[in-house]
Amino acid sequence: MIHRHAVALTLCSALCLAAFAACGGDSSDGAAPPAAQAGAAGASAGGAGGASGAAGDAGEGGGPTCTPGVLKGPWSLRAGSTEATVRWQTCVPGATAVAFSVEGGADAKTVDATSTMYTTKYRYPSVLTDAPADEPGDYHLYEATLSGLAPSTCYTYSVAGEAGRKGRFCTARKAGEKLTFLAIGDTNPALGTTDATLSFTLPKRPDFTLHGGDIQYYSGLETWAYWFPKMQPLLAAGAFFPAVGNHESEKPDEYEQYFWRYFGDAGFDGKSGYFTFENAGLHFFSVNTQEPFGAAGEQGKWLIEKLEAASKAPGFRGSIVLQHRPFFTCGDSDHHPDEQAELEPSFKAFGVRVVLQAHMHGYERFEKEGILYITTGGGGGAIGTIDDDLARPECALRKASGAFPHSILLDADGATLTGTVIDNKGATRDTFTTTLK
Repeated sequence: MIHRHAVALTLCSALCLAAFAACGGDSSDGAAPPAAQAGAAGASAGGAGGASGAAGDAGEGGGPTCTPGVLKGPWSLRAGSTEATVRWQTCVPGATAVAFSVEGGADAKTVDATSTMYTTKYRYPSVLTDAPADEPGDYHLYEATLSGLAPSTCYTYSVAGEAGRKGRFCTARKAGEKLTFLAIGDTNPALGTTDATLSFTLPKRPDFTLHGGDIQYYSGLETWAYWFPKMQPLLAAGAFFPAVGNHESEKPDEYEQYFWRYFGDAGFDGKSGYFTFENAGLHFFSVNTQEPFGAAGEQGKWLIEKLEAASKAPGFRGSIVLQHRPFFTCGDSDHHPDEQAELEPSFKAFGVRVVLQAHMHGYERFEKEGILYITTGGGGGAIGTIDDDLARPECALRKASGAFPHSILLDADGATLTGTVIDNKGATRDTFTTTLK
């Protein structure tokens, strides 16, 4: 089934260049495999000024016009009880350390970073005239591990020598403590609602962000070079824990050269695009729905094993599953009730309280057997047709829905987890609660 979003076709036809013949929304089958994309990508790159070897003409690609300094970031990942990771990217060797201190404190420490150079081959432009292209060339990805940190503490950091390149993260809260975090999916800032949506939730100072995948869209008028500065307020607000979406591989090298370079191993239990981490006694599981995720597969077995182990951990309060493709939706995207049925016994037995899903560009809340299934795909992509498949059996379980941009603030306080759904006008569109241990 094709994912039929209410994309503004007149905008697409007016703006989409030959390099982007497939401007639009998601596909239920995801992006084509790399081999199938290679020919189209080469044509796109050639039509936009050449592929490999074009770095000298680039503003970002490591050639003569490469701009020194931090190009992307910084951002934080793997924020645990006593350590966190900070990354940033340059196109020439640059700052190699991070300065950090307790939020509001004055005594800063400095940690050296390791650098990995990588080379991209293709030029990927945007149909936006003011959006920079992702240029081919050599890049340097820096990673600093900050260790010996205090639990339940927020820190500020900056790239040494570039005080304006800064951010914040919070170490994991102790079991039972209050925790606030943000959930969002399908961010597409080029379409204009992502910034507004975040302007109402980031001031609440969430400890970290769960992203439901489809982080940026080449088919939605933008590039990674455009996305990073637009999304820096989110990246600077706290650690970033994403799920893999189908738009993370729109180009033949995008998953490896962009998504994985930037956000790979976001959690402490890094697998092939899936991982788990713990905070405040809540256990989080990011599932890669671009790979088989039923109970019988490798990923499903991993998930069931980790859910059981989490349920026996000291201070366990509940588990939250994060994924891109939804188990349940009544909207214009694929659904996966078979995988849900396979995993539901383990979800019930091992304390899953919420499943956060995206892909369908809208909001939905389902309740089944004490578990909430929340569709949070309104992070900025063109809003879809949320009632496109009301005949699906799961639609009898849908308690709330809406076709609006949004993000969700979640607060764990004592034995209650509360979610507040806030739209791009600042209005609260839904609230939900579930019981924790």
